[in-house]
Amino acid sequence: MDAEVSRQKMGLPRLLGGIIARPRATFRYLNENGRRLWWFPALIAVIMVVLPIIAAGPIQARLAREAVAQVQEQMGEMFSPEQKQQMEQAQQMAASPLVITVFPSITAVLGLVVGWLVWAGALYLVGMVVGGHTSFGALFRMVTWAWIPYALRGFLQTLYILFTGQIIAHPGLSGLVADNRPVGEMLKAPPTTGQLLASAFLARIDLFLFWNLFLLVMGTVVVTRLSGRKATALVLSLWLLFTLIALVPTLISGMFMGQSAFFGG
Repeated sequence: MDAEVSRQKMGLPRLLGGIIARPRATFRYLNENGRRLWWFPALIAVIMVVLPIIAAGPIQARLAREAVAQVQEQMGEMFSPEQKQQMEQAQQMAASPLVITVFPSITAVLGLVVGWLVWAGALYLVGMVVGGHTSFGALFRMVTWAWIPYALRGFLQTLYILFTGQIIAHPGLSGLVADNRPVGEMLKAPPTTGQLLASAFLARIDLFLFWNLFLLVMGTVVVTRLSGRKATALVLSLWLLFTLIALVPTLISGMFMGQSAFFGG
């Protein structure tokens, strides 16, 4: 069946279906015949990472204004007239399209591209060490196709935001440890570093992650000609490493918040 797929000419819609239904055969076809088609999943992923941000923009602006107003109401007596004016300016800034939509969209796209480069580079370097044979370009193209699950997630998130009028406050499994206290209470008693780390880690865990990891393993087997066991160990090890690195800013901010609360108390 794989050889039959490799001989047939596959269009873009069929390739998308193949990534879902027969990923290994589709990756083999892409590695042999579809080297110039990586732009297609890359474009879809870029669009779908921006769409939820745009859809959530008006809601985020309203929530930002409400959060600043809540702080003003709870702590208004402690502010001087100059500080109140600064709070009003902060409220306008927090609800501006530049802060709500433009900067997050640019950051998301840059993070997406950097993530592809890092994954491809790490798979190439470590893959060569454990006996793989391929090029960086082949792995980069494979990684872009393996990101189709996250593109689908972005599409579903956009639909959810548009139909419900609510943002996705607790992505993944982070709702299990969510801190739903009002902003004023969180300012007085910030969440612990452990709570922040648990929330940040669980936010990364969903069905689309497992689908993405599965595609990365299938693509690595095809492109590098490593065994399934080696490819699985390689992909899971890199995911764990990248996840730990991504949690460092949360760890630092949690320690800083803890120190601020200690000295403030």
